[in-house]
Amino acid sequence: MSTNRPESCEICAKRAFGYNYDVVSCNACKMFFRRANAEKMGKKKCRLGGQCFDVKNLVEASPKCRPCRFAKCKELGMKRNLDSENTLPTKPKISEVAIVNTPIVTQSHIDCNTFQKIKYMNETRIKVYKMINVCEDPSFLELVLQDSNLAKYMKPQLINWEETERKLKPWGSLGVMVIAEVVKTMDFYKELLFSDKALLLKNVAFKSHHLSIAFDSFMMKKGRVLAPTGDEMLPQKVMEIEKCNEVIDDLLTIPMQPLLKLEVTENEFLLLNMIMICNPGIPNLSQNGKDILYKHQCQYTRLLLQICLQTDPRTGPSRLLELLRIGSHFDKQAKITHTMLIMFRQLWNPRCYIPKVLKESCGLEYLV
Repeated sequence: MSTNRPESCEICAKRAFGYNYDVVSCNACKMFFRRANAEKMGKKKCRLGGQCFDVKNLVEASPKCRPCRFAKCKELGMKRNLDSENTLPTKPKISEVAIVNTPIVTQSHIDCNTFQKIKYMNETRIKVYKMINVCEDPSFLELVLQDSNLAKYMKPQLINWEETERKLKPWGSLGVMVIAEVVKTMDFYKELLFSDKALLLKNVAFKSHHLSIAFDSFMMKKGRVLAPTGDEMLPQKVMEIEKCNEVIDDLLTIPMQPLLKLEVTENEFLLLNMIMICNPGIPNLSQNGKDILYKHQCQYTRLLLQICLQTDPRTGPSRLLELLRIGSHFDKQAKITHTMLIMFRQLWNPRCYIPKVLKESCGLEYLV
């Protein structure tokens, strides 16, 4: 079998699509040669001396002279075959088949593209989280119903939080809302049923938010979770409530522990976060939803293992298991937040406002 791989048209230098009339050429030049013969193009002369196609960069010059183009077709050996034009083509012999270069999409290209996407989404999350300042209080169902809010979140409102019923800026719920919006941009999310979308956001946005802000603080070389501004997540007057100290400390330090211990890299964090988001084990998901999430979770797990093996082939598998166990640390965050919010109402403000996304994430829907 011939292994010649024609890449460019010998007449105009654009992408070739095999042999036409015995010459490697593109479809446009093939059709031109056929029409030119019918129009008796050979009798026509170039007005510029017959050198229109004698340039170094044909693609850039893109000459339009039809007589010169036809002359080059003939010069390169194009031969009109009336029989082949008027009858159905016969199957060529294997030795005559031309192999034309087509773009080869390898697994490496797919993996690289995947990394670029999730890295861009994380950069978007960080940027929006620093800017968001809205008083809205949507439920997860309402977030599913809404179009993307990312552009709106990047136009912060002027809000004096102490004058609102919330009394303090709700970094927690705002962060969960940002995560929900980022998830809504993901390709697999668009494949899910409406009911599965609501279940997904309710079950993964809170957990993903806590992993993300913990990694942000880890990258800032901090030992506890801080707000994106570098300030404390909660105001001083709340942190001074003695009975709340231990719970707040757990909320802000427990997520940091495995990241510090394992010295998690950015790529490991990005993939671990996607593995947590693509959770097919969420209760009440449809079978279609489970299949979609399982497929993507497997893809991200494979990439994470690949990174672990590249770092150290001997410890790669055990490193993967240690990273996956990090998820259990963030399962505790909902329980700790539940306890903290109840204590806020008991010890700080009986009317302490609890945003809907926190109520739904932490099992507090029963609270008014």
